[in-house]
Amino acid sequence: MTVKISNLPAATSVGSGDVIPVVQSGTTKKIDLANPITANLTYSNATSGLTATNVQGAIDELDESIDELSGVTSVASFTYDSDTTSPAGTGSVPQAVLDNLYANIKGCTLLDNGSVNYYLNASDWSLKEGGGASTLTGADGQVMVEIPAFYYRVTRNGSQTTWQISYLPLSGFSLHPAFIVDGVEVSHRYYGAYDACVYDGSSYISGTNLDNATGLVNTGTDKLSSVKGIYPMVGLTRNEFRILAANRGSRWRQLDFPLWCAVGMLYVVEYQTFYNQDELGAGNTNGSYVGSSSNQSDSPHTIAGAGDSWGNGSTDGTQPSAGAKPGTAYMKYRGIENQFGNCWNWADAINVNVGGTGNVHIANDNARANYADDTTTNYTLATSSLTTGSDNIRRFLPVDPYFLAESVGGSSAQYITDRHFGSSSSNRVFHVGGSASAGGIAGVFAADASLDSGARRRSRGGRLAY
Repeated sequence: MTVKISNLPAATSVGSGDVIPVVQSGTTKKIDLANPITANLTYSNATSGLTATNVQGAIDELDESIDELSGVTSVASFTYDSDTTSPAGTGSVPQAVLDNLYANIKGCTLLDNGSVNYYLNASDWSLKEGGGASTLTGADGQVMVEIPAFYYRVTRNGSQTTWQISYLPLSGFSLHPAFIVDGVEVSHRYYGAYDACVYDGSSYISGTNLDNATGLVNTGTDKLSSVKGIYPMVGLTRNEFRILAANRGSRWRQLDFPLWCAVGMLYVVEYQTFYNQDELGAGNTNGSYVGSSSNQSDSPHTIAGAGDSWGNGSTDGTQPSAGAKPGTAYMKYRGIENQFGNCWNWADAINVNVGGTGNVHIANDNARANYADDTTTNYTLATSSLTTGSDNIRRFLPVDPYFLAESVGGSSAQYITDRHFGSSSSNRVFHVGGSASAGGIAGVFAADASLDSGARRRSRGGRLAY
C-alpha cells in the first residue's frame, strides 16, 4: 500500500496553521504542516511494520490537518470594529483567493437560455476574451457580470465583526444564499453590467427624465435589458421592473437582495474598508435633477457602457466624476458599472415593515415565484430591528450574511459611510446604491427602505440579474 500526496504548491515559511489545498481521490483536501513541505509524501506498508489500524489513524490525522490548513490560503477576511469611527478594518486577501475567486468575476454576453455566448476581454470590453470585436447592443446577448459561487462565515467578538469568504466549501462555512436560485444551488450568478433599459421587440427604450414612465412600456411583452448605449429606464415601480425581467425567460429577474449583499461582501473583503467612494471614486453622484421631463438632456444619468474600457476591473477615482446633463461620470466594481450612483436600483426578494415596524422579510428559496410586494407569504422574517432612521449608517445588524442598518448617525467618511433611508410606515420596498444627485451618501451599501410599492421616481431604475 502506498499513500501519496503530490503536486503540492511551492511554499515559503509554511508553518502550523498554514494551509495548502490538495486533491486526493477526486476530493479537495487541505494540509496543515508545522515544517517545510516536500514535494511528495509516501508510505510503504511492506517496510514500515505498522498495522493497518495505525496506518489508518495516521491518514485520519493527516485528513484533519488538511481540513484545518486550507483556511489560510483559501480564505480572505475582513475584521471591522464598529466602536471606531474609521471605516477601515484589518484582514487579508491571499493570492489564491484573488486568483480563484475575484479573477473569475468577469463580463460576458448571456443568452436568454442562460448560457454564456462569450466572455469579454478582461481589460477592454470592446473585445471578446478570445479576440475579435464584441457586440454589446443585445444582438449577442445581455451584457452581464458572471460571479462564481463562494462560501462565507461571519464571527463576532464584542464590537468586532469578521467576514470571511472562500472559494472552497470549508468546514464552518456556508454557501452564500445569493447562489440559491429558485431553491436550487447554482455555480454562478449574473449581475447586470449596466443599469437596465427595456427592449420592446424592435428597439431599446429608456425612462428619459420621467417620474412616471409606465406609458412607455408594455409589461405584457417588453423585456428588461442590459445593453450598451442606452440610458437607464426609470420611473417604473418595483413590480413593473419585476415583470419586465421575468419576460426575458426562466430564472431571469431584477436584482435580488441576496445578490446585492454578496457583491457587497466581495467588495468589503477585497478593499478592507467600507469607504467605497474613496476607493472606487465618487461615480455619477454629483449631478442634479430638474422637474419631470421626457427630454433625456434634462437627466443627469450616464449612458450605459461609459466604463467599458475598464473591462473587468474596478475604477480608482481617475474616471470622470463631474456632474453634467446627460451624465458623463461613472464608477465600476469588478466590471459592474454604476453599482452605486447614476440611479437607484430596485432590489427584489425583500419586504420591509410588513406586519410590524422594523420587520425585514426575505423571499423563501430566493424563488422568483415568491417575489411580491406588501406580503409575508412565502417570505421568512430575517429581523424585526431594521432602523427607521435616515442618515449615514453607523452599525449593521447581526443578520448574516445580509447588510441591514441597525443604527444611523455616521458620516460620508466615517463608520459605514453610506446612507440608509428608513421609515416607520408599513409595507415598504427596497432599492440600493444611490442616485446621480446623492453625493457622499451613495455607495456600495446605500439602501432606501422608505418608499411604498407604488412609488415611481425619475431617480429610480432597475438592474437585470440571472
